[in-house]
Amino acid sequence: MDFKKPVIVYSAATNFEALLIVAMLHTNGVPAHAVEVQSGVSLWALGTIGQFHKPNIWIDEATQKEAADLIRDFEAKRKSRNAPVNGLADIKVICEDCGKTTSFPNSLDGTTQECRHCAAYVDVWDLGWDDDFGETED
Repeated sequence: MDFKKPVIVYSAATNFEALLIVAMLHTNGVPAHAVEVQSGVSLWALGTIGQFHKPNIWIDEATQKEAADLIRDFEAKRKSRNAPVNGLADIKVICEDCGKTTSFPNSLDGTTQECRHCAAYVDVWDLGWDDDFGETED
């Protein structure tokens, strides 16, 4: 892509997020390019070290306002997805790998997330009934 005045409009948390935002910008008519981080410099046993792994999204300065508005909307939608729905309790999930319980906002119902204890994938869902299926012991 040829940008007359290239500027960084966003520093994403991950390469995947950067590519997702670039696709969203393209869909809305804003040319953009993600510079992914491929270096292993920021990697350590528990993930990446903050401030090293920063995939950047580049746009032309002429489209900066439009891109910023779209990215603000993206951030607002992400925040609302992660916010609990009023009146509903968090969903508690027991990890099949480590056996520990993790709570997730009810807005993530029906998704797959990572266990906060061992990073295994867990299905977040609320079945809407008790574990004993409403039966009582006689």
